[in-house]
Amino acid sequence: MPVLPELSLNERRLVELIFKNRGVARVDLAQMSGMTGATVTRLAANLMEFGLISEEPDRSGAQGQPRRLLQLQARRFFAAGVTFSVTRMEVVIIDLSGSIVATRSVEVHTASPMEVVDAAQAAVDEMLAALSIQKNDLVGIGVSVPGNFGTASNLLKAHPFFPAFEDGQGIEAFREAFDIPCHVENDGTAAALGEYVFASDNVLDDPLFFIHIGHGVGGGAVIDGKPYGGAHGNACLPGVLYPYDQPRPSGQDLLATLTAAGYNLRDFEDVQALPTTAHPIVGAWIARAGAQLRQAVRVATAFFDPDRIIIGGRLPGDLNERLVATILAEPIQGPSRGLPIAPVSASSLGVRAGAVGAGCVPFFRAFFAGGVTDGGSPHLNGRRPVSRTSIA
Repeated sequence: MPVLPELSLNERRLVELIFKNRGVARVDLAQMSGMTGATVTRLAANLMEFGLISEEPDRSGAQGQPRRLLQLQARRFFAAGVTFSVTRMEVVIIDLSGSIVATRSVEVHTASPMEVVDAAQAAVDEMLAALSIQKNDLVGIGVSVPGNFGTASNLLKAHPFFPAFEDGQGIEAFREAFDIPCHVENDGTAAALGEYVFASDNVLDDPLFFIHIGHGVGGGAVIDGKPYGGAHGNACLPGVLYPYDQPRPSGQDLLATLTAAGYNLRDFEDVQALPTTAHPIVGAWIARAGAQLRQAVRVATAFFDPDRIIIGGRLPGDLNERLVATILAEPIQGPSRGLPIAPVSASSLGVRAGAVGAGCVPFFRAFFAGGVTDGGSPHLNGRRPVSRTSIA
C-alpha cells in the first residue's frame, strides 16, 4: 500500500490552489485562501517536507529580485487511470501535473470481469516497471466506466456494450485485485473532474458542467470544488432529453449513422481515419447533434448556473469543436428573462479526457479539500492534535 501524507483540510486547500494556478507566490496564496501569511508559510513547509511541492524562482522575465513560486513536484506521486471504449481498454499512468507518462491500449475480447481486471493489472505493472516507478509512489487507480449506479453504491448498471461490469461484478473485481486504493466512477463525472483539475484555463471555472458524448449522452458537474453525483452517483445525465428510439447526439448514434451509410467502424478511434467521402455524413450528423445539444446547454444553465459548460468525451477533439460551433451558431434563449446562457467550449483534454479523468480521481481523493468526505477536519488550521501519551 502507498504511504501517503495525512493532510489537514487547510493543507489540502493549499495543494488545490497550487494545482489550479500552476505555480503561485505565498502572498497570492494567502490572499486566495484567506489564511495569514504565517499560516501559509507553516503549511507550505509541511507540504515541502512531504515532497508534494517545491519553491522555485519565477523565470517570467521580470526585472529585479525574482519572486519565488510554490509549485507541485509533478513526479512525486503518480496515479493509474483506466477507461473503456467498445473494443479497447486504455490504461495510463499520469503524474501530478496531469501529464500522461505512459499508456497502454488493450483489446477487450471477453465479458469476464477477472480477465478484464487481469489485463489492466498487467498493463499497470508493465508501465511501472518500464518507468522505474515504485508502487508506493502510486496514489491509486481510477476506473472510468460507461454506466450508472444502482441504489447501492457498488451496484453498477453498465452500458449494454460492457457486460463485464453489470451488477457490480467489475467494480468488486477491480477493488479486490489491486493492493492500492481503487476508485470507480462513471465516465461523465471522471471527465468533469479531470477537466476541472488539469485543463481549466480559468481557476474560477466552478461550477463546471461537462456534457460527455460517448456511447450515450452523459455528463458530470463540479460544484464548490467537488464532483456532484446526487444521491446515488447518477446526477447530471442530459441523455434523458433524447429518447433512445430516436436519433440522439451520442457517439454511438454517430457510429450507427456511419454504418447505415456503408462505413463500418468498430470504435470511436476509427472516426479519425474516415475517407473524405464520409465527411458530408459526419457534417450532417454534427449539424443535427449540435442543434439537439442546444437544449442540453439551456437546461444545464437553468439547473446549475455553471461558470462554464464543456463538450467532450470519446469523440476526436475537432468534432467537439465543431459541435460547439454548431451549438453557438444560433442564439440560445436564456433560462429566464435577462439571464444569459453559460459559456460553452470544447474539452481541452479531447480524447484524453476519460483516461486523465480516471487517473485524476485518486489524486482528488488524496490531496484535494473536496476529497474530505465529511467536509471538515478535526484541526482546521492545519495543526495536528497532540497524542494523549505526550500530554501525560
